[in-house]
Amino acid sequence: MSGIKTKMTASGPRPGRRAGTRNATVRCFFLDMIISEMNGGSPECVHVLTRFKLKDSKPLNPYATYPLKSYVEFFEEAARALHRPHLGLELGQNFRLWEIGPVYPLLATAPTLREALGVFSRFQASWQTHTTLNIERGFEETKYSYVIDDMDIWPRVQDAENAIGGLCALTRQLLSERWSPVEVCFEHDITGRQEPLERFFRCPVRGNNESNSILLRDAELDRPMHAWVNSNAPARAIVEMHLFDLLRPPEDTFQPIHERLSRLIDQRLGRESVDLEALAEKLGIAPRTLRRQLGTFGTSFSEVLNRQRRKKAEMLLSTGTIKLSQLATHLGYANQSAFSRAFREWTGEPPIAALRRARRSGAVGDNDEAGADEQGT
Repeated sequence: MSGIKTKMTASGPRPGRRAGTRNATVRCFFLDMIISEMNGGSPECVHVLTRFKLKDSKPLNPYATYPLKSYVEFFEEAARALHRPHLGLELGQNFRLWEIGPVYPLLATAPTLREALGVFSRFQASWQTHTTLNIERGFEETKYSYVIDDMDIWPRVQDAENAIGGLCALTRQLLSERWSPVEVCFEHDITGRQEPLERFFRCPVRGNNESNSILLRDAELDRPMHAWVNSNAPARAIVEMHLFDLLRPPEDTFQPIHERLSRLIDQRLGRESVDLEALAEKLGIAPRTLRRQLGTFGTSFSEVLNRQRRKKAEMLLSTGTIKLSQLATHLGYANQSAFSRAFREWTGEPPIAALRRARRSGAVGDNDEAGADEQGT
């Protein structure tokens, strides 16, 4: 299928780089759904749980992380221990929107299916690292592909069928239980598995593909699901931003120092101190060492801090609803005037100009304009 391809990649190395495997992680709420199937299971199930240092009685912290390689291996072993060769597909087809946790409201109130799947794709990197999601638009159809970026993690039949089965179940909950995709593909061989796969997806299913994918019709992706939801776009943007902060993927210790510092600043803005000494301590190095290492990348602490502040400022101003006084506090400025001076230095215009431009673009209605703080110009 020819078309425009948009690649959304979770943080991590590309396929075939063995060094990255040990750092790949998945959130524990994906493990819980498998463990719950093994409660009170056979001695074989107990053996598998013991081997992977898991228990069938105590729920895991859903947002804690677990090695992705171990998770995929556990999924395969669990299917064998339970004598359920289609365990991944079964769990995927039983997926319910609310199981995704705090991201559920963003999915349930998305104006279109395309936006809902976009939310799902954007948060994939927060739930599971070292994973690639491709969105490829063709003529009247769009393909969503999923693949783990390391061939050392193999086999991964259960994970693949669970992921694509879950996307299909999500779509049916948002559109209709009668909905079916155009086509489904898997990277693994589906010999002996094709009949139950086609019975669930109700469409042609192919194996030995370059990735795991599901093909959808554009007419269904772009049909409005909730006519009223567009008025909540600014609120959705704010909720999504905070969820990204809360579900941020584990830090990669091999990241360059300026990237690690950027992530740390982004996490702490408006919540904790963002002075050099405090952040150097958090990074486990001396302030002088931090300055020197940043210099090797041609940057400085103040440049990194201002870049992150500007990025968040522009993102929040684009909603057209935030008060400038609130934004100044969120970005760690002592007062609104200090933020306004900094913003003018970055962009050559006062922040109120960006705020008014967002309103004119239709982000908020006239009734919201009075709620924004127009001081600090």
